[in-house]
Amino acid sequence: MRKRIEIEIDGRVQGVGFRPTVYRYARECKLGGRVRNSSRGVTIEVEGDDASIIRFLDRLRNDPPRQARLDTIRMRELSPAGLTDFQIVPSDVAGEVNATIPPDLATCDECVAELFDPRDRRFGYPFINCTNCGPRFTIIAGLPYDRERTTMAGFRLCPECRREYTDPGDRRFDAQPNACPACGPRVRLVDAQGQQVSGDPICSTARLLRDGAIVAVKGLGGFHLACLATDDAVVARLRARKGRPAKALAVMFASLDEIRRHCVVTDEEAAELMSPARPIVVLERRPDSSLSRLISPDTGDVGAFLPYTPLHHLLLRQVSPLVMTSGNRSEEPIAIEFAQLRGILGSIADFALDHDRPILRRCDDSVLRVTGGTRLFYRRSRGFVPNPVLMPVSGPVVLACGADLKNTFCVTRENRAFLSQHVGDLSELSAHRFYAEAIDDWLRTFSGRPEIVAHDLHPDYLSSRFAETMRDVLRVAVQHHHAHAAACMAEHGLEETVIGVIFDGTGYGPDGTVWGGEFLACDLRSYRRAAHIKVCPMPGGEEAILHPERMALAYLVQECEGAMDRLPELIAKDERALILRMLERRFRCPLTSSAGRLFDAVAAIVGIRGRISYEGQAAIRLQSLARPCAGTYDFEIQEDSDPMVLDFGEMIRAIAKDVESGTDAGEISWRFHRTLAIAVSEVCERIRRRYAICNVVLSGGVFQNHLLLRFVKDCLRQSGFGVYAHAEVPPNDGGIALGQAAVALANHGGSVAPSGGEQCA
Repeated sequence: MRKRIEIEIDGRVQGVGFRPTVYRYARECKLGGRVRNSSRGVTIEVEGDDASIIRFLDRLRNDPPRQARLDTIRMRELSPAGLTDFQIVPSDVAGEVNATIPPDLATCDECVAELFDPRDRRFGYPFINCTNCGPRFTIIAGLPYDRERTTMAGFRLCPECRREYTDPGDRRFDAQPNACPACGPRVRLVDAQGQQVSGDPICSTARLLRDGAIVAVKGLGGFHLACLATDDAVVARLRARKGRPAKALAVMFASLDEIRRHCVVTDEEAAELMSPARPIVVLERRPDSSLSRLISPDTGDVGAFLPYTPLHHLLLRQVSPLVMTSGNRSEEPIAIEFAQLRGILGSIADFALDHDRPILRRCDDSVLRVTGGTRLFYRRSRGFVPNPVLMPVSGPVVLACGADLKNTFCVTRENRAFLSQHVGDLSELSAHRFYAEAIDDWLRTFSGRPEIVAHDLHPDYLSSRFAETMRDVLRVAVQHHHAHAAACMAEHGLEETVIGVIFDGTGYGPDGTVWGGEFLACDLRSYRRAAHIKVCPMPGGEEAILHPERMALAYLVQECEGAMDRLPELIAKDERALILRMLERRFRCPLTSSAGRLFDAVAAIVGIRGRISYEGQAAIRLQSLARPCAGTYDFEIQEDSDPMVLDFGEMIRAIAKDVESGTDAGEISWRFHRTLAIAVSEVCERIRRRYAICNVVLSGGVFQNHLLLRFVKDCLRQSGFGVYAHAEVPPNDGGIALGQAAVALANHGGSVAPSGGEQCA
């Protein structure tokens, strides 16, 4: 019996070769009909007999394009219309936008093979792509996804490319960035004065890099700063020019085999390195690696990644491995066009390898580690953005403004949360401008005008002040650590009450202290502070974050004053006297429960001293010292107070004695990490007894520490807890906007009336 069915599919179905796949399956099943992109996703009509339609639907569900994601499938039966031929028809641009823009995709194996095939017409062409790979998020101006709504609109297809583009049987059918040397973008090499250098741009760039030059290289989401990764002098020069004295630099390698020669690579890590996202993966460095030790001076790790554009492949075939770090001055947004290179070219980069395909959205590289077989994101950006996170709550459009450091923001559509690319530190004027522009872009592209704006409870956060500029919306202030917990809950689909163990550096506490070592009994709607790390003064407030020895002195004064005389080298004599007076008078010494400041104190006590140059540097160095050994330190849980207090005074005293007696710093670090994990488990056990909660979520920037994360997970699981940690978004402030959005929707999921603001506490 002949039937005609209309099928509407929402999800990631545009820019992933979905329509050609539908066309091929329909023809194979001998069905008539049509397929088109729409504002919501893809609309399909098929007409034929029952068995053929069922076979078609099975193929579509079970074998969609590799980058497609089918979120919802809606079907309704129509009257047969005698359709016998199947066609791909022009997009329907009417209606509310509900489709999803795909992330940028690394060059596929088929295109790489053609790139290096002298017989192929695209041999050596640095912009080769097909429906399975190439730029997406960084070039799409709007949906439905068609060439005229991308930055490729200005490149008119030549007859041969037009033939491929319109042939349903071709791999480049409907590939919007399709191009070739005759009709597509081109590269050029310019010197420090902006003058074009003659000769083959890529070959010349490779020669300059081999000779020790620093070159700005335009990629998918912006410029990289590239230089030889094996030359200490060149890497030192890049660090000096960029103003990045110690923070790790990423290294791009020509192949996985080359990475294996320098790093230890597990199967799970290899899968991430080779995935279409091509993230930077943090790996253990081999002792015999020839990479410069200045790549990552604080650890024995390497942030490694593989070429993900044809331009990278062509360049790395000639010179590898290369440092590939963001093309910017420290903490500024990555440059995406030649005009923005003015602050880089000449002062940092000696040359620039530029091209004329416009970048619509800047997008830094994603950074992750694989721990326990699971992703641990440090930065979620290119290759993953804008993939939505499906939340257990739904409702009106929310804009969540995020935090001020490692900022990302979030916009929602029903139960889908679209977390933005990495923005950075909002205290930089250029980053703040990027933030405002990107929010406007995302709202226009994904959701429309928000009804709710969620932001941090801290009134002086720049992201909170931005929220205040939004008019005719419901503004919802969300406590920082509740947002961290809610982010982890949202990505795991949890709605029930959990124990949120939130360890980070700084967060605004409603009691007037600086929070950061928190145990919350919470659901998505609200939280209760069930326990926290014992508070300690922060001499000089935020200045103590830059000088870990200040926190060490504060802990020693509070817990074991006699040890100061036995550790005189901890801090300079004059500064020590000043800090002691500040502590005695409680002048500019806010109290903090921060786990991050506890790490700083222990790091300084064991010998990691001096001003830090990036957030968490002392803690990273302390973790890298850790060496397996027996034993732990003692601690106390003050269970009779509400909230309970986790007191590490005994541990601080024991560590001071170990340092005095000459105990190896690596052993101290190992015992410290183990002690924290055991303490977390014991506090959670007491909360379980008090509140009957059996699941724990782990969040906050301190849980970027993969050693601590592993220890804590093991201890909690041994105690019978269900344990949830981040795998889709970072545990640091780069994931906090997701939690803000989830809390706002949980409290205001129905229709809302605009008001001046509300606090969720």
